[in-house]
Amino acid sequence: MRKMRKAAIMAEQKSNEPLSFTNDYVFRRIFGEKNIEALADFLSAVLGIPESELGELVVDDPNLHRERAGGKASELDVRVHTKSGEIINVEIQVNPDQAFGERIVYYNDRLFTGQHRKGEDYRKLNRTISVVIANFILFCENGDWLNRFRWYNIDNRTLLTDKQEIDVLELPKLPEKDNGTRLWRWLRLLLSRKEEEMEELAGDNKAMQNVIVTYREMSADEAERRLAEAREKELLDRRSTYLSGIEVGEARGEAHAKHEHAARMKADGVDIALIEKYTGLSAEEIRKIGNK
Repeated sequence: MRKMRKAAIMAEQKSNEPLSFTNDYVFRRIFGEKNIEALADFLSAVLGIPESELGELVVDDPNLHRERAGGKASELDVRVHTKSGEIINVEIQVNPDQAFGERIVYYNDRLFTGQHRKGEDYRKLNRTISVVIANFILFCENGDWLNRFRWYNIDNRTLLTDKQEIDVLELPKLPEKDNGTRLWRWLRLLLSRKEEEMEELAGDNKAMQNVIVTYREMSADEAERRLAEAREKELLDRRSTYLSGIEVGEARGEAHAKHEHAARMKADGVDIALIEKYTGLSAEEIRKIGNK
């Protein structure tokens, strides 16, 4: 009985944890379905253009099948069209991915080439922009928290075309101190779990204020919380699997290196006891090396 009471208390505490904007289900529900004007304000800050240039955004597949939020088939990106026809895809990525660059390039290319119809003028292809919000560090070689990619000449920076663009926002790189930009406040809001801080960040920004109202409503909705928590569990499981894979790979690499080192020493006639000392392999393992 004591264990059951403890489990019930832990479950209640977990359900009272604040929702996270970096949960892609939460992000999709708040920005892609309930507050499209807030998404416009956010994208305006990311792209550095007035909202008027975006116009009224049209969401592709606005009716997310919520019962599938924790399933493998769920699509939780937010894809919109601007008034000029640009296709913008926004996604939250919380888990590192070794093929991250290749995946996002492939997806952006599919958005771009998917517009083309046989015989049509290539100049009619609309611009595609992928905005990726990463809750991990992807580019260790620089300290920039916004990395913008287009088609450039790598030697002289001549632009080939701006019809494809990928913007990566790395949340862990965001400085603690406000740099005075609207984008900083938006990203800081996404990282926040405290409503007082959210309200301070929003200030008189109506779009941010509406996001906070929706966040409160969603937090108070038991069904929404269950779906968000199911998605959170799925993401944590994926991260655990990813990290386990890295550990297994590192262990295998280390074992392979030890065997190669032992093989070289053995070929040079080094005493088995000495090989054992410097590689950590057992005498039996060393004796088997090189034997068919």
